[in-house]
Amino acid sequence: MLINEYVELASRTRVDLDEEALDTFHMLLGLMTEIGELADVFKKNLAYGKKMDDVNIREEIGDILWYLANLCDVRGYNLEEIMRTNISKLMIRYPEKYSNHKAINRNIEEERKVLESKPSFVEKWD
Repeated sequence: MLINEYVELASRTRVDLDEEALDTFHMLLGLMTEIGELADVFKKNLAYGKKMDDVNIREEIGDILWYLANLCDVRGYNLEEIMRTNISKLMIRYPEKYSNHKAINRNIEEERKVLESKPSFVEKWD
């Protein structure tokens, strides 16, 4: 399934609160709730030794994706475009691969240029 197809299908199952601010807040609260539910699975494993339930983990990731897709739809953002832009930004930050030095010493100006340019494609890393 393509990302924008998912966003379109997910939006069909979203309640419409008739106001962008309310719809946005609903999506943000939902994201926080689902992230908490996902974190709880890992917390219970770490603290209590409870077995990880991969079905539940995938479900919570799906719920997070649903809220994120709908947040983009409510705000009029193209999720695929956001994904491309994010990778382009990371390619500037980490030209070869992640390093602590590059994480701390970022070129904020160059990253901002990419964020503002909305790249139409992502070149491959070397």
